[in-house]
Amino acid sequence: MNLSPADDKERGCYMALVKFGGGIIQMSGSIAGNTHARNRFGNYMRPRTKGVNPRSYRQSLARTTIQYLAEQWREPPMDDAKRLAWGTYAAGVNWSNKLAENVKLTGFNHFIRSNAALIRAGGSLVTTGPPDIGLPPGDTTFAVTADATAQKLSITFDAGFDWALETGAYLSVEMGMPQNATRNSFNGPWRFAAGIAGIDTTGVTSPQLIDPPFTLTPGQKIWCRAKIIRKDARASTPFTAEPVLVTGVLYKLNVAGTLDPDMVGDYVAAGKLAEKTYYQSINGIYFIWWNDDDTSWYMTPILGAAGVLGHFTKADDPVTGEYTAVLPATGTPTVTDIS
Repeated sequence: MNLSPADDKERGCYMALVKFGGGIIQMSGSIAGNTHARNRFGNYMRPRTKGVNPRSYRQSLARTTIQYLAEQWREPPMDDAKRLAWGTYAAGVNWSNKLAENVKLTGFNHFIRSNAALIRAGGSLVTTGPPDIGLPPGDTTFAVTADATAQKLSITFDAGFDWALETGAYLSVEMGMPQNATRNSFNGPWRFAAGIAGIDTTGVTSPQLIDPPFTLTPGQKIWCRAKIIRKDARASTPFTAEPVLVTGVLYKLNVAGTLDPDMVGDYVAAGKLAEKTYYQSINGIYFIWWNDDDTSWYMTPILGAAGVLGHFTKADDPVTGEYTAVLPATGTPTVTDIS
């Protein structure tokens, strides 16, 4: 989003326009308590803010992976020859910094960057420096469609690319948080969705269906990006698909009955659990979800757990129909589709 100084003032946030001259022609990044950046209104400076750290599972996983790779750089099977190979690879790869200038990263930087992406996509650690110098090319055919009814993303790509014919290589797909249909630009944050694995000789077919990391709601606009990761750990720069509007119907359920706990009301699709869509009540208190252990649908106050207040269950698909109370819960809820 491109905000003018007036926009920021209305939001209770103050920034100053900056005109560089003399020895400085451009500045990007933070110094002390000030952040320098640029948008369509020109260069500006604003107070630096520090985001809240919720220590989510995804954040913890990312930190653990980076810590593991930093330690692995110094530990066997890494040795001087392998570190030198990564340094040679890094010296042959140009990189753009925040000022769009070409710079060279270190071998350590590329080792972390490449292996973090590979491990997140589902691959294994690669310690040997890449024999080929250069990043994999992006895929100009990369495209996405989003279906709220199935809660699936359809990923289209060029199945003739080398990665698709290579076991151990991946197309790593990320999705941004859904936006209003009137939004015309998006630059993150991004959340990992899936790693589509290449297959030796036969190749992987296009398109592929994957689960979205956010709930898909009809009419919202989404952005997706991807990077190609070869089995030697070389990772392309991210490339972005054209934004799309979510189609289909958001699956919606109604729970009726005289129940204790009182779980009556409307529920909407809220994500995936055990490869099936789960539903959350409009008030955000209750959930309907699939339990793979006993192949049953559960209606509970806690997602993924029965809890101590009692719950309701229904064996097998579909999610609609009559549920049975499990003590201390009482009543017979009836679930209907009101999409």
